[in-house]
Amino acid sequence: MLFSRMSAIPRQQLSRTALLYLLAAFVVCVFLLSVFLPKWLLLVAGFCVGWRLLVFTGRLSFPSVWIKSALVFLAGIALFFQYGFSVSLDVFVMLLLLGFSLKLLELHHIREARLLLYLAFFVLMNVFLFDQNPVYTLLVFSACVIVLAALVAVHSDDAVMLLAPWQPIKKGAVIFSLALPVMLFMFLVMPRLPPLWSMPLQKQQQGKTGMSDSMSPGDVAQLARSADLAFRASFTDGIPDKNTLYWSGLILEHFDGVRWTEDCRDCQKNWFRSSTWFEKNAREKTAWDKTAGAKKYQVIIEANGNKWLYVLQPSRINNDQVWMNEDGMFLNAKNIDQRQMYSALYVPVVVDAAPGLKNRNRYLALEGNPQAIALAQQWRRDSRDDQAVIQKALAFYHDDFTYTLQPPVLGEQRVDDFLFNSRRGFCEHFAGSFVFLMRAAGIPARVVLGYMGGEINTSATNAGEGYVTVRQYDAHAWAEVWLPGQGWQRVDPTAAVAPERIELGFADAYGANDAFAIDAGLAALRRFAFLNALRLQFDQLDYLWARWVLGYEGEQQQDILRRLGWLSPWRAAAWGGGGVVLVFLLLCAFLYWREEWSSQESPTTRRYRRLCRAYARCGVERLPGQTPLQYAETICLARLPGANDFLALSQQYYDWLYVYAAPQQFTAQARRLYWRVLWWVFKDRYFRLSERSEKN
Repeated sequence: MLFSRMSAIPRQQLSRTALLYLLAAFVVCVFLLSVFLPKWLLLVAGFCVGWRLLVFTGRLSFPSVWIKSALVFLAGIALFFQYGFSVSLDVFVMLLLLGFSLKLLELHHIREARLLLYLAFFVLMNVFLFDQNPVYTLLVFSACVIVLAALVAVHSDDAVMLLAPWQPIKKGAVIFSLALPVMLFMFLVMPRLPPLWSMPLQKQQQGKTGMSDSMSPGDVAQLARSADLAFRASFTDGIPDKNTLYWSGLILEHFDGVRWTEDCRDCQKNWFRSSTWFEKNAREKTAWDKTAGAKKYQVIIEANGNKWLYVLQPSRINNDQVWMNEDGMFLNAKNIDQRQMYSALYVPVVVDAAPGLKNRNRYLALEGNPQAIALAQQWRRDSRDDQAVIQKALAFYHDDFTYTLQPPVLGEQRVDDFLFNSRRGFCEHFAGSFVFLMRAAGIPARVVLGYMGGEINTSATNAGEGYVTVRQYDAHAWAEVWLPGQGWQRVDPTAAVAPERIELGFADAYGANDAFAIDAGLAALRRFAFLNALRLQFDQLDYLWARWVLGYEGEQQQDILRRLGWLSPWRAAAWGGGGVVLVFLLLCAFLYWREEWSSQESPTTRRYRRLCRAYARCGVERLPGQTPLQYAETICLARLPGANDFLALSQQYYDWLYVYAAPQQFTAQARRLYWRVLWWVFKDRYFRLSERSEKN
């Protein structure tokens, strides 16, 4: 009696196997998230794991309140030295992970273990704040299986765990696989709502990826050393020539002698929603669609913390969340803090040029640099038109200039110093000085900042899905000049100095040159055909994942729902309810099968016990110690349905138990009687409810 009472008390202490599973789940969660956070976090987690193992072996006791308070204080000090007073998402993720690690030091009983494992799911969710590629998705899903296995181990019996230590992994995988259909259905039909709040990551605040809103000598050169992904673009009607892929982002008009910036004196009144252009210019939009060479393309831009979007000029974007101005710049409504996809229409030739230029003086403003002004004015006097001035300038750059990422430091008059002394620079040197010369010659000009070229994934092109991968080292600056009757025309002075940069792209032209050193790992992969092919295959996988999984929203989601016939809310609800019912029925069938066939009892005993449970629902339960024949007599006295058949089956079961006589057709007869009794129970309860409702 005492033993039975003790066994009924729920187990509170963690077993050895359960603790090992829990620590494995803890290590996996911390490791996945610490990849994106400071590495001293691994030391904190390792310290907590080591202390907990020493507690388990009896060499240490659980830390006191003073020790835990000191650890929290030291962790706060380290966090302050790492981030200071910065407010970003990284800080809150670090707080979560530090609390998750220190919680391990007060892991006494099953209750704390459950809390820690529930918290592990939130820790894993934070991985997607930093990276959402398919590799990390697979790793997070695998970690979820390990956390589920730890939960199973925590609630399992010690003796069972010793006999089958791998059973929690199997059960965790089964639980996760059962949740996959529900997750897939929710992914397909749930609308994509914008976040209620947005907070940038620390690396976005520091501007490590992407361009700034101004340009000075050396800014673009710093980006050229990075192989980080900027965006990808896919074309439905074939990719244009590589040397025409000028991805315009920023248009810079004002020069203060050092930096080129956007002139924002009347920015507010010039911006309007890009979708209104399609509404007001329906005829032009139709003409654009029919123009020879028009191409529709989609851009998947990476998170950079900025707002501006990159397009091939001239292009149009039909999106309510995108703003544009008269110059053709496009801005997103909110900062791009995660991968985002937008569609655009590109027309390489525009027939109707703008009749005139507004704010002409803005594009003729100059600042200092008298030598450059004198040279440009001399070109103007010796030239018959604007085209001749442009050709003289390009010939000037072609004669004695060098393309390099390590130009010398320029003096106070930067344009003069670059044009007449150093003559060594990167694209921002050539574009900025060229625009200055054109303005000095009386030609309106401006600087355009964006990307040029990109890597065409040939494996995807062969499969009929061509796309261009643009990285940070493709960052580029060029010039635009205003010509009467033609409007803004692109002129790239870098092509006159380093034509291979335009024709081949930066990586193909300078990737093997150690002086440029864009990215050692990427350059090494590009030098070997086999490794480069693997890199392109993985890049294609990441692109398809970004397009069809991360970019599954808006028009794409509606198109798929329309194909499936789920676009109507009622149809979606019907399909959703049917899916839930189907999953429930499959789960019931699985549990029924496990109950029927996983036990060690013989089929005859299982069938007999099912009949006893069915008659128990009728109100007559089998008492402990009651033989099969005695229970059958009780059923007959109660005049329950099928009592005589049950008496015959009980006699067969009794003979099989004690006389060892093989039952004749016992299974088939027991199955028919079982469903007969259940049907009687259903009708009895239904009619009783009907009678009660009529009386009321």
